[in-house]
Amino acid sequence: MSLQYDREELYQKVWEKPLLRVAEQYGVSAVALGKVCGKLSVPVPGRGHWAKLAHGKAGVAKPVLPILNKVPIVYRSARAQLKENTLDQNNPELVVIDQLLSSGSLNPPRENDAQVHDLIRRTASHLRSRSRKNEHGILLPREPGGLNVKVTEGTLDRALQVVSQILSVLEMQNFSVEISEQGDTAALIQGQRISFGIEEPIRKFITQKPRVPNPTDRWDYDQAVTYGPSGTLALVIHSGSWDTRALRTRWADAKVQRIESRIPDFVAGLIRTAVVLRQKEEERRRHELEQQKRAQELAQLRKDIEEEEKKLKEFNDWLEDWERAERMRRFVAVYAEKSRSWPAEKQPKYREWIEWATREADRLDPFVLERPASVMDRKHELGRR
Repeated sequence: MSLQYDREELYQKVWEKPLLRVAEQYGVSAVALGKVCGKLSVPVPGRGHWAKLAHGKAGVAKPVLPILNKVPIVYRSARAQLKENTLDQNNPELVVIDQLLSSGSLNPPRENDAQVHDLIRRTASHLRSRSRKNEHGILLPREPGGLNVKVTEGTLDRALQVVSQILSVLEMQNFSVEISEQGDTAALIQGQRISFGIEEPIRKFITQKPRVPNPTDRWDYDQAVTYGPSGTLALVIHSGSWDTRALRTRWADAKVQRIESRIPDFVAGLIRTAVVLRQKEEERRRHELEQQKRAQELAQLRKDIEEEEKKLKEFNDWLEDWERAERMRRFVAVYAEKSRSWPAEKQPKYREWIEWATREADRLDPFVLERPASVMDRKHELGRR
């Protein structure tokens, strides 16, 4: 199912957030959304607008949406609609984060107002030896205790400046940053450790070397693959889980934007991740409590059923014994009446049997409080030695 772009809605969105952020909501690329804005004559902020706002400067004045005699119809895919209805739309806490972002509350302070953070100074000290590098030229710290900065010598100063601004924004929002013994950098947000870092992507270089004189096609070449620094930077959020894939975790330099202008969005991403992970943890705990409560209810139900079955069995046993005792008494009464006409010399024996049978009926009857004694009560003694 395809939906039509709402021109007025698109106009409002592109002036509230960077085009890349709006494009993520629509599920398209920034280039594609830029073309849509062109078709619909929707003005967009020029280059550098969001960077100026991020540094506390005035951006480009918002122009009026032009009036068109005939508005072109541009359709959106169902997939784009699905991506637009992400966690932000249904989660009030994430909406608040977007409001912080659009209000400029997550913008870094001006460089003149910022002081060198102790973690930045420590990280710089650990990396500036410049002699410890991996096979791709990424600087290695001479000792643990620094921030998660994985860059080459050429991008180190810029990377430290970017991270310094991130630390400033986090502290402005009353969030702290800690470093683990393993070198993991984490922002402590709403009780969650959100691991993050800055890195320089390694670029793959492929060169073709001819294997034969006068090569004529691609099969005459060998590929030589090498890897080296790209000279660009990327901010990465390492924390997350399989059910937080809808959250963005990476902001990298692009042709039209550098990560300096994405710092507010990156900090917002850290907070979003913390909120979602905290909510997932709360949901998991609620689920565990519900399971525990259900288990207790089932245990109590099992106990109640067992007690009910025990009572029912006892009742059935009583009923069966009572009915049997009544049948025995009726039989004894008939026996007593019949035996009166039998031989006189055997009458003592008949009366003796009647007394015994009456006692046996009383032994079965649950309404007889004192059961008559019987030799059968001593049957258990036969098992003893």
